[in-house]
Amino acid sequence: MKLIMRKFLTAGMLFGTLPTSVAEVNSIEAPLLLSTTITVNDSHLIVPVSNYPKDDTVVLGLYDGSKLIQNFIVSLPKSEDAYWLASYPLDFFGLGGKEITIKPIDGQVVSPVYRKAFGLIRMGDDQPETRDDDYAQPYRNQFHASSRHGWNNDPNGLVYHDGKYHLYYQYNPFGIFWGNMHWGHFESTDLIHWKEKSISLYQKTVKDMAFSGGGFVDFNNSAGLGKGTQFVAFTSTGRGECLAYSLDGGQTFTELPENPVVKHNGRDPKVLWYAAEEKWVMALYDSDACPETEALAPSAKSNSKYVNANIAFYESKDLRKWERSGAFTDADRDAIYECPELFQLDIEGKPGESRWILYGAQNRYFIGDFNGKTFVKESGPHGSTHGAFYAAQTFSDIPDGRRIQIGWVRTDSFEKRFPNQVVNQSFTLPHEMTLRETGGELRIHFGPVKESERLRGKQLANGKKLTWTKAYTLLQNCENELTEVLIEFENAGEHTVLINGIDASFEGRSARIFTDRTFSEIYANDGLFYEVRKRSPEGFKLNRTQIGIGPNERLKSLKVYRLKSIWK
Repeated sequence: MKLIMRKFLTAGMLFGTLPTSVAEVNSIEAPLLLSTTITVNDSHLIVPVSNYPKDDTVVLGLYDGSKLIQNFIVSLPKSEDAYWLASYPLDFFGLGGKEITIKPIDGQVVSPVYRKAFGLIRMGDDQPETRDDDYAQPYRNQFHASSRHGWNNDPNGLVYHDGKYHLYYQYNPFGIFWGNMHWGHFESTDLIHWKEKSISLYQKTVKDMAFSGGGFVDFNNSAGLGKGTQFVAFTSTGRGECLAYSLDGGQTFTELPENPVVKHNGRDPKVLWYAAEEKWVMALYDSDACPETEALAPSAKSNSKYVNANIAFYESKDLRKWERSGAFTDADRDAIYECPELFQLDIEGKPGESRWILYGAQNRYFIGDFNGKTFVKESGPHGSTHGAFYAAQTFSDIPDGRRIQIGWVRTDSFEKRFPNQVVNQSFTLPHEMTLRETGGELRIHFGPVKESERLRGKQLANGKKLTWTKAYTLLQNCENELTEVLIEFENAGEHTVLINGIDASFEGRSARIFTDRTFSEIYANDGLFYEVRKRSPEGFKLNRTQIGIGPNERLKSLKVYRLKSIWK
């Protein structure tokens, strides 16, 4: 690989031969104006990254001549052994063969301790050398999706298209903390094994990021771009709600020239096809006052910091021109917030009967009807998901009709807790949502998708009608890192379960529990209870399945499986 690079470093009082050692660099007190010129002769820009962004961050600009192409916030390492390498694809920008300049924007000066790190910026392929296998790092979750490097949060654009499940997500390629929001991309054919793809949506600048949104397929050619064109809807923080389409199977996207298609004070659009009126509907979070919020009693408005929070609805025939049709709000304003979803669920066991669900980022939902203009509440808000679980989204266009959800797991994976990690945050297992009558009321039930059984390896325990003593004996040989536990008690109630140092307690009679390295997912009480629990720091010392129950309780059945890593 031919590498052409020129580096220019200037400082107000710096002359003569530049120092070459870290000690020499550290001895220089004058700030530096750094600039690197590189010929784009490979696919990716390689940038060294520190895991301590609160120290000093630099906003680096990528310039084609005097034109700013992109900028990003990065924390440069202070020593050569305290970094990992961010890999940033440049194909999107059409810079092949050109000379580009990378320098701090607005003439920002930086400490000379970063000179050596800055000099390591180069072109390269998408898998630069690292100190060890990134997927084998001690605190990386092994059967939950996460990017190879960087920060992950909200799942975005979930859609099934041409035999593949697409999971896009909020992604920072330049650090393990939030910022520089792009859309990362995973693909899967089985909902369990995910292949990381290249970035699909790019931020315009650090002040115009690509925030959350949904995905769908234009089967009717409403936009005139061809039947079966894959779309995403997203919030551009500097412009408004935008649509982009893909003609290469969801790998890259081109924005509609009409963008932004909606301008308002809010974010997180989700687009669905409303067949009854043959139109598209966009549901999004809105913080503008509207007739629906003004109609609420003053006492209701004063009970929340989200005084004008509502879910606004827009409609379109061609995906290019949109008009506001209505809005929904509730006295419980905290239930109307980010990342809304609107979808229909059939009532299990009642053919031909269904309800509309309005679902929010904080995992609370309303049950009711949608008339094409606005949502009419029947009950809610209900909440059955808790813990470290947030901003979930469901897949569009799954052909078998299942409503499958994936959420963001906020695992607190930062440098002081989990040293030397190159990734932060991950996603839940996919789980199916079903609507059932429970105690005379409709509720959503959550259960792991049937495909999750593909994770199972050796069965470590299988017992029936166990006393605590027998259960303890059975589990003595179940030392294991990645675990699935199926447990059923003789009686319903509150049950204490501890797995690998993670509190997996639940209320009900039975539960199915998946334990990865940093968190557990607990499905209990026939799916009415779903919770994500994080491992405490001391829990890493307890790599053994432990179950504690009361002296008068009995286990009806217990199964334990070793689970396989999806990275091997």
